[in-house]
Amino acid sequence: MKKKKRKNEATPTAKDEKRLAIKKAKEDLEKFLQENRQVKETLKYSKACEIFGKEPIWQAVNDEDRHDIFRDCLKFVAKRDEEKKKEVQTKNIQSLSAILQSMDQITYKTTWAQAQRLLIENPAFANDTTLQIMDKEDALIVFEEHIKAAEIEHIEQKKLESKRLRRQERKVREQFQQLLAELHKKGELTSVSLWKDLFSGISADHRFDAMLLQSGSTPLDLFKFFVEDLKEQYTEDRKRIKEILAEKNLEVRPNTEYDLFSEWVLSHPNGGKVDHGNMKLCYNSMIEKAESKVKDEEREIARKKRRIENEYKGLLKAQEVGIETDWNVLKGNIEKEKAYEAVGSEEECEKLFRDYVTALNEACHHIHAPSNGEKSKKKKKDKKKKSKKEERADSESEGEIREKKKKKKHSKDRSDDEMEKKRRHESDSN
Repeated sequence: MKKKKRKNEATPTAKDEKRLAIKKAKEDLEKFLQENRQVKETLKYSKACEIFGKEPIWQAVNDEDRHDIFRDCLKFVAKRDEEKKKEVQTKNIQSLSAILQSMDQITYKTTWAQAQRLLIENPAFANDTTLQIMDKEDALIVFEEHIKAAEIEHIEQKKLESKRLRRQERKVREQFQQLLAELHKKGELTSVSLWKDLFSGISADHRFDAMLLQSGSTPLDLFKFFVEDLKEQYTEDRKRIKEILAEKNLEVRPNTEYDLFSEWVLSHPNGGKVDHGNMKLCYNSMIEKAESKVKDEEREIARKKRRIENEYKGLLKAQEVGIETDWNVLKGNIEKEKAYEAVGSEEECEKLFRDYVTALNEACHHIHAPSNGEKSKKKKKDKKKKSKKEERADSESEGEIREKKKKKKHSKDRSDDEMEKKRRHESDSN
């Protein structure tokens, strides 16, 4: 009994066979629909019945199951087509991008119309049938991205080139500035140097020629900047020179020569830092200051001398010194006075006394002699009288001339009247 029962379990029943057959029919239909090219995402079930209605594989499944399988197949086909489309799209984008990158004719300035003509002539593009049917919008996007990348690359290259050029120009300027520094070290270029004086020497150097081959600052500009920096250094140089002279206990006098002054400065360790032009300016300033100091001292001495002389003259006036005053007598009276002692020497006192007497004598002569004012008044009176006489003579002569003209006119009028009367008489007689 047990053996019989096991045999029945191993043998499939008709029901199981039917169920397996239905399952296989469904699987076959599903596979058939998935692989059939006529099945599209947009295919309607009614249309599918018309297309596949006579197919045994279609008829092997009942309508309800067939409808479910068809709906699932449409989802599968839609997903598969979408994935395939994306795959093709990605491949086309990569291929087109590679082709564009390989074409040197396409630059950041190339337009889409120009690019299309160039692509048609490109063998890699022309032989790829997939690229021929590539979506236009995708192709345009790829082109725009390529152009954008080309623009970025161009800008970067331009920046690098500009940076390289600036670096090169900076080196050229530094070399020219080195030339100016060399001239300054030699003492040929100073804060008072002029471009026209150094041009011949500077222009003969190759560093000058290199400056002419680039834009930006000119050799003259750098020369002016260099000289201006030296001028701004004047205050510091002047301070350094004063410290050197103070350390050496030296003083600039009006007769101090520049060569000696320069030797004082340059012999000091810090003297080499002083610009020669600033040294010359400082020397001129110190000489001018020394001369001014001497003049001030001379003016002060002269002022004191005038004051002493005026006080001495006041003393002589107080002693009622006259033209006939004897010096020896006067001397005994004033030699102990402060004004006398302030003059300093007897000879100078006597000289001032003689000058004072001479001045009194001249003043006396001026009083008795006719003054220049009186002479000028007399001349003016004589001139005035003469001018009046001339005016009278002129007026008389003018009167005579007018009288003569009047008489001449009167005689002419009278002769004209006589001629008119004569003509009338003749006409009446006729």
